[in-house]
Amino acid sequence: MTRKREGMFSGRTSRSMERPKINYGYLNLPDDLDVFKPEGSTEVVFDVLPYKVTDPNHLDNKKYSDDAVKGEYWWKRPLKVHRSVGPDEISIVCPTTVGKKCPICEYGTRRRKEGAEWDELKMIFPKDRTLFLIVPVDAQECEVDYVEGKVHLIDQSDHLFLEYINDQVKRDIDFENFPDPFNGLSLQVYWRKRKLGKNTFAEASKIDFIERAEQYDEAFLESLPSLDDMIVILDYKEIEALYFGMEGFEEDDYDTANLRIEEKEDEEERPRRKGRSERTPVTNRQMKKAATEEDVEEDVEEDVKPKPLMRKTSTIEKTKEERVRRRPVKKEEIGENECPFGHTFGEDTDEYDDCNLCGVLEECREEKDNRK
Repeated sequence: MTRKREGMFSGRTSRSMERPKINYGYLNLPDDLDVFKPEGSTEVVFDVLPYKVTDPNHLDNKKYSDDAVKGEYWWKRPLKVHRSVGPDEISIVCPTTVGKKCPICEYGTRRRKEGAEWDELKMIFPKDRTLFLIVPVDAQECEVDYVEGKVHLIDQSDHLFLEYINDQVKRDIDFENFPDPFNGLSLQVYWRKRKLGKNTFAEASKIDFIERAEQYDEAFLESLPSLDDMIVILDYKEIEALYFGMEGFEEDDYDTANLRIEEKEDEEERPRRKGRSERTPVTNRQMKKAATEEDVEEDVEEDVKPKPLMRKTSTIEKTKEERVRRRPVKKEEIGENECPFGHTFGEDTDEYDDCNLCGVLEECREEKDNRK
């Protein structure tokens, strides 16, 4: 019998279509876990579910000892992320996320004591993000075809999602049990499209807690992956070499490292720095306040090289003093289909800082949606 010749692509066609192991930037995800990326101008219903904590240094456990206890279930995983680290400007998880020392944060603390200004410090210290395990219940408005009923991961800046959940729970404490797998509630989230520079991203603008169509059982809960195990933490020396671009970095090299960082900045775009004697140290309270005001994450994909982004400047916001004098504008003070700040009604929606002060912002958003 003539032996059948093996095909040219035998064993390789199917192999080439296998889903590769996911490495989502600073996270190492299980093969079967998909990422849910919020899209602007969509309404999505999903369930937030807890996972079993494996990290004894969970950040929430540092606040309250009976929260996020190792071996027990908890509903979120906070983490701190440094942006634009090293020549490839990658994002890395700050080791303080798991109770370890971070050379970047240590450098930032030193610079703050030396009187560095916030424009410099905000590029050094990490941003707050939170991971969630969710199960989409209704995601039909999304362009991506998410599998409803399947577990997904959400990785969002706290300013774009978590703070909205906190606001709702504070209004009604009865919603506090929403992540309970057996007696919880679904989240109905309206994601608003935001624009920062050339990048658009989604921000939760409204969250309602509604009854779940179906609760979960113990077996499903035990099958959920641990968010703690997905976080990639680099070694102290690795981060040191990556950030400062030096091997064998020592304490005495901080001034040299700072000089190298400054030389990388564009001389024309970098604002003139004050002399050390003129600088005013930034306090922890000032840093927290400034971070809340300025840390609007663009949440671009991790495989896209991040670029410095600047929010559009209003034509009537010429100086810092003018911005300080700005006040909210009431609806009755504004003409029909008119922007009180000189922008285009129904077109420049949410693109300027003063949009947050506008009394007809919702009408402007509605007009913009109608023009699509």
